[in-house]
Amino acid sequence: MSEALARRVQRLEDLEAIRALKARYLNACDQQDPERAASCFASGEIVIDMGHLGRLTTREQFATVFSQLGCQPFVLDLHHGGNPELAFIDDDHATGVWALDYRNLNTQAKTVTFLAVTYHDEYRRLEGEWRITGSRSQFRTALHCSYANGTLEALLVDRSVAALFSAASPANPEPETHSGAQP
Repeated sequence: MSEALARRVQRLEDLEAIRALKARYLNACDQQDPERAASCFASGEIVIDMGHLGRLTTREQFATVFSQLGCQPFVLDLHHGGNPELAFIDDDHATGVWALDYRNLNTQAKTVTFLAVTYHDEYRRLEGEWRITGSRSQFRTALHCSYANGTLEALLVDRSVAALFSAASPANPEPETHSGAQP
């Protein structure tokens, strides 16, 4: 095999490895497995910018916040990633833009949340394995509804659910309740 062909095959294998990494992360989130989700990130200092939920700098911080917010028996989530735009900076660094279709059913609060989010990711090959070294969530659309009265009632229609979390942070994950759309 020529060197050029070997390089092209390696690039295709790297693209598939990054796609599999993101799928593993999203599936771990749906399975409420914070350790598996966190293992998709590099160890050491990283950047996970979760918008209104805060900025995290280690995968251990991510696992803690995810455990608090997403790993509850009354939380049912769906993280569906698609439309990847992956680009290589060099042989060991890449970037990715992903569309996320997120759905959350909270059986305790009797709410349903639909989000469209764009992930802006950075990847690095470390010891032969691709890991996420940076991820920024860009919230695009949000619909937050209640089904407490037996019908679906829109409580918020906006670019994000930040208004619901105005007092929340990784250190204070309890959201406030707002009725009606935010301007």
